[in-house]
Amino acid sequence: AFIILFGILSVNIKNVWYLGEALPAVVLGICLGPIAARFIDSERWGSAVEGQTNHITLGVMRVMIGIQLVMAGYQLPAKYQKNRWRDMLVLMLPVMALMWLATTVCILATIPKVTLLAAMVIASCVTSTDPVLSQAVAKGPFADKYVRRSLREIISSEAGANDGFGFPFLMLATYLIRHAEGYHNPDEASGVADGLSSSSAAVVQAVTWEILPRAGDVVGRQGGGVGIALQNWFLETWLYVVLMGIAYGVVVGTLTRFALKYSVRR
Repeated sequence: AFIILFGILSVNIKNVWYLGEALPAVVLGICLGPIAARFIDSERWGSAVEGQTNHITLGVMRVMIGIQLVMAGYQLPAKYQKNRWRDMLVLMLPVMALMWLATTVCILATIPKVTLLAAMVIASCVTSTDPVLSQAVAKGPFADKYVRRSLREIISSEAGANDGFGFPFLMLATYLIRHAEGYHNPDEASGVADGLSSSSAAVVQAVTWEILPRAGDVVGRQGGGVGIALQNWFLETWLYVVLMGIAYGVVVGTLTRFALKYSVRR
């Protein structure tokens, strides 16, 4: 009903208010969610297992971001990444690293009793431009009227690529906390390392259990220092996750391209 109603009123809303779909959808979700009307309450879905909202939210967000990433790549001009690889390289490496560090400083300045490593973990999660919200700038009547096409394209491209580039920043901070000196017993995963606050422990424990749910007892404080942390970060994050992700993307993208061409010919 919301989609039909918004579709009917979208012309006036977008042209007069310059309002995209993201903000009205969030407001409606809050109104219908468990805080207000309780019409949408994921705790009551399915078997109604306690705490299932986190898993449902994670699954839904993965689907939404995946769809938006495909749309962002599909809407860009042909061979855009090949022609603008220098611009993307600058945005992904030095600019994004500076954004990560600047966000870390802002978190340290605004949130009390948070350590540097915990701030780095939080900053890595919010540094990446959201591909859904970026469409408020890159798409719509306001963008068509006031934002140049080249800028809209680079925003969409950067928003689609920086989610993957933000992962190494997240894992760097996570490995530094996991391999902090003073913790060599994996069974003490819930403890707090020397020099790290309880907020760091809570953030790292949540991140590691969500990202590495199959790691079992090895998730937690493992000790070893900065050297071991950097070694594991390079081997597991860059060589395994990043390179394997690139290989997977190349294979799937190539097969999809041939499938689309075949479908168009048919």
